[in-house]
Amino acid sequence: MNTRSIFNMRRLIRPAIISRNKGTYKVIKRPDPKTLKMPTPGSAPSIMDIIKEKIRLNGPLTVAEYMHIIVTNPTEGYYMKKDTIGEAGDFITSPEITQLFGEMVAIWFCAETQKMGPGKPLQIVELGPGKGTLMLDMLRVLHRLGYKPSDITIHFVEISDTMRLVQANNLCIAHRETDIAMPHNYEGETASGIKVYWYNDLKKVPKNFSWYVAHEFFDVLPIHKFEKREEGWREILIELDETGKLNYRISANETASVKMLVRPPLDAGDRTELEISARSLGIGRQLAERVDQDGGLALVADYGHEGEKGDTFRAFYKHQVVDPLEMPGQCDLTADVDFSQLRIAASKALDRENYAIVVGPVKQKDFLERMQAEARLKVLLESAKAEEEKDKIRSAYDMLVNPKKMGDRFKFMAFYPASMGEILEAHPPLGFSTFAPSKPE
Repeated sequence: MNTRSIFNMRRLIRPAIISRNKGTYKVIKRPDPKTLKMPTPGSAPSIMDIIKEKIRLNGPLTVAEYMHIIVTNPTEGYYMKKDTIGEAGDFITSPEITQLFGEMVAIWFCAETQKMGPGKPLQIVELGPGKGTLMLDMLRVLHRLGYKPSDITIHFVEISDTMRLVQANNLCIAHRETDIAMPHNYEGETASGIKVYWYNDLKKVPKNFSWYVAHEFFDVLPIHKFEKREEGWREILIELDETGKLNYRISANETASVKMLVRPPLDAGDRTELEISARSLGIGRQLAERVDQDGGLALVADYGHEGEKGDTFRAFYKHQVVDPLEMPGQCDLTADVDFSQLRIAASKALDRENYAIVVGPVKQKDFLERMQAEARLKVLLESAKAEEEKDKIRSAYDMLVNPKKMGDRFKFMAFYPASMGEILEAHPPLGFSTFAPSKPE
């Protein structure tokens, strides 16, 4: 039978099929996304109920799955229900301690941008902006340095509606939701007229010359935990015991995460414990490609290490360290950032055209002191009138730089466009003691 005959038969058969099925399908009207609403907090299943059902249906969870549920659940997630930052919350961040921190960050960006050019118009992109305090302090510096409202737009990457409202109320004179078809889901204006936009994903932020700020952002991204046994790497999982309590177990065989993530150079050295955040690696690479393709700088500030630690997964409740498997949804889950992995994600590799020059990490104490933070401290002390106010300023600065407090644990890392190599050799990055471009992997 030739091809023409086959096509003729298809034309004869098709009407019969349509006729036989005619009238058997129901017309379904799809809901309008604009009218859909999330359940109110308390009316939806609890985080623990969700976790138990996930385990019942799919078996033990990875630590990354556990963190993802707790952090991002639309109604019961940790960051979705309340303002978690400050004395009344579970933890406090450097910008909330003193204005000096945000001012030093702004000065760093301004100084390093001068090595590139005017840097206007400017997008400031902050990932996980907390209460918006860091941005307020940065804007105050930019105003003093001659930036006009028309020179700047602010772009926040934030998944929590609760925190977004806190940020909008702190920064904006007016703010509103946007149409679902827009890349940003919220927008507003500051009193001076600076436009502010909110997104739920970095990928939706316009690709223009930008300053990227990630302060205490990477530490909350989900991690996979691995342990090296005689038979090879195995993943730490979370299951329910016979009493319904969450506990850890180790996988009997290699999981998909072991096969995908535990490979050179991430598993280099003689480490027997390993934490890898696939989400962190992906965002680190995005930041590198953005600064290289479109121009700009990225500054990461977080507590972390350079690959020497293995088990850092923990939780904070009312400023105290607690078991991360206790009270799921009520505690801040976190893990130290592995800056060596961020460097690998952002630096030049043999199969990549776009990458960043990575500098750091350096300790927060060293970064701030090299930025002449003590000079700013002196000005703040001279401006204070009461001795009690001066004591608070000194105490706040000590919190930032004291090695036994935040000074050593918190670290800074920066990403520059790959084309900046020769410029940085001649004019090393402020705040970083030495400059050594990352070598190809």
